[in-house]
Amino acid sequence: MIATLSGLVRKKLEDRIVLECGGVGYEVFLSPITIAQLEHVTAGRGEKASELELVVYYHATRDQPRPVLIGFTSDLDKEFFEKLITVKDVGPMVAARALAAPVAEVAAAIARQDEKYLRALPGIGQQKAKNIVAQLQAKVAKFALARPGVSAEPVAAAPATADADGLRELVWEVLVKQLGHRPSEASQLVTDALRRRPSISTPEELFDEIYRGQKA
Repeated sequence: MIATLSGLVRKKLEDRIVLECGGVGYEVFLSPITIAQLEHVTAGRGEKASELELVVYYHATRDQPRPVLIGFTSDLDKEFFEKLITVKDVGPMVAARALAAPVAEVAAAIARQDEKYLRALPGIGQQKAKNIVAQLQAKVAKFALARPGVSAEPVAAAPATADADGLRELVWEVLVKQLGHRPSEASQLVTDALRRRPSISTPEELFDEIYRGQKA
């Protein structure tokens, strides 16, 4: 199993790169958003080649024995990708090609059940969009909370000792600005969730309780 690769960029193609690590060139497929994140990277020989480290998803099955490596710039992006491929009819290549927007944006669309947004992603039609919302809506709070441009450090990882007012404010802001709730509705959702579980101490726990309450 290959989990990470670190080396020199020898080739940059439309949807993949060749990364030389210890004298071996690995062909690594990249999602559209990863390609955009690596726009500054240069390929070539000698000093022209950029150094790069990628988090890698290794895919090989009995039906597809030729291994495929899919690269990401952060553990969080890979973790979100691994959520996507648990959805019916969304395989690794479909999921990778669909990641044409920042993970936080895609996760927020899933959380607010925005199937129209999801259908606009490459390779995601009507049925796949429905499946993604149905299976992942309550599992993407951590990713929707990711700070723009700092995807490796999700806000959900905030210390458990965060004060109650700060916790309420953070989750309220995401509910309103990213997930499209009315301010009054967001305030009520937060209040109800904290009333049901006063021990909540992180944004992710609060989102989980909000989603549980909506399904009750």
